[in-house]
Amino acid sequence: MKITTDLLRQWEACTDGYGWFIRKFPQGADYGVVQQALRDDSRFDDSSWLTDHAFGHLLVEPAAVGDITADAKAASDKLIADTTALKVEVEKVGVPAESDNSGDYARIGSSGYSAQIGSSGNYAQIGSSGNYAQIGSSGDYAQIGSSGNSAQIGSSGDYARIGSSGDYAQIGSSGYYARIGSSGNYAQIVAAGENAVIAVAGFGAQFKVGPNASVSVAYLDSNERARFAVGYVGENIKADTWYRVTESGVFEEVETGELADAA
Repeated sequence: MKITTDLLRQWEACTDGYGWFIRKFPQGADYGVVQQALRDDSRFDDSSWLTDHAFGHLLVEPAAVGDITADAKAASDKLIADTTALKVEVEKVGVPAESDNSGDYARIGSSGYSAQIGSSGNYAQIGSSGNYAQIGSSGDYAQIGSSGNSAQIGSSGDYARIGSSGDYAQIGSSGYYARIGSSGNYAQIVAAGENAVIAVAGFGAQFKVGPNASVSVAYLDSNERARFAVGYVGENIKADTWYRVTESGVFEEVETGELADAA
């Protein structure tokens, strides 16, 4: 999905954001490139605005959802690669895999199994590549990436960015404007805060979202072809309700397991 000046005018971008885009990308740029530049410049509100409008664009260009889920996975993979390298160096001097960090701008990486990672500061960057990781963050603007299976990820701060590529992930976020991407199968995702955006490229996902959320969830149709179902709270899905997608692309209310409900 390419972001252009024409699109931004169509979406009625603010003067400041439009000016930033013109200076950075006078010829336009791919969605993922623009999102990375916004994050690099700490323009988190603009990043959220772009994500919201990009998902709205799916109504007329459904194929664009593939770019958004790919961007979420790419951001997750890059974060995991960056922070895991840091963790390997730290472990050489005897720091245990269990980590608890309360300062701002923490960068935490883990490559072992069953890691337990906690952070309460703002702007944390947390990456884990091992299975059965338990990751918790309470600060705002957290970036959390996990590639292992059966990860349990929780975030209570606003503007969280969470990416998971392992199967059976359990992801919970209670802050506003959360952005959650998952490419693993059988994910269980809760985004209870307002204005969350969820993109799921894996199959068999279940999710529950808060007010004004937007979701895009992959499913297999009766011919085993991958498709996406797009949902908006207040239009075709309800807040605070568990859903999955049927093979006909319909959002179906479901009962979930005890652990998912507790999230």
